[in-house]
Amino acid sequence: MKLNEIYFYMILFLFQIFSVIIITCSEDLKEKKYFFNYLKMALLMFSIGCFMEIINWNYLQNFECIFFTAIPLALIAIIKLITFIFKFIFKNEPFQIYRNELSDGIWVKNNGNFDRYKFYYSFYSISILLIPMFTLTLFYIFLFK
Repeated sequence: MKLNEIYFYMILFLFQIFSVIIITCSEDLKEKKYFFNYLKMALLMFSIGCFMEIINWNYLQNFECIFFTAIPLALIAIIKLITFIFKFIFKNEPFQIYRNELSDGIWVKNNGNFDRYKFYYSFYSISILLIPMFTLTLFYIFLFK
């Protein structure tokens, strides 16, 4: 394995770490200021992936590099959509739960009523975790297998 290949996989690994941060800190996406900060970072990552594909610095199949660098951008869109659907259907602000208590974002404090809406928050937390994973996995299988 050459040094270029190690750098390539390290960049992809760091982008996936950012994806995990997006999922665990999805409360930050509810405020426009932080949403646009996350969106700018994801667009930068996506453009880096496109640039890596253009200059042929890719050790994966064709366009897999673009797919993996677009995951943070797709996660932001999916999480915003899930939050919008939960607000629209249940007419209540959804909050994420972690270890049987309300989860905060990096910058945003969670202000939900845990005792009253425990099932609703649990359902939302499971949805935030599973829907993006299943969607992106099925999309990957559809595109590359």
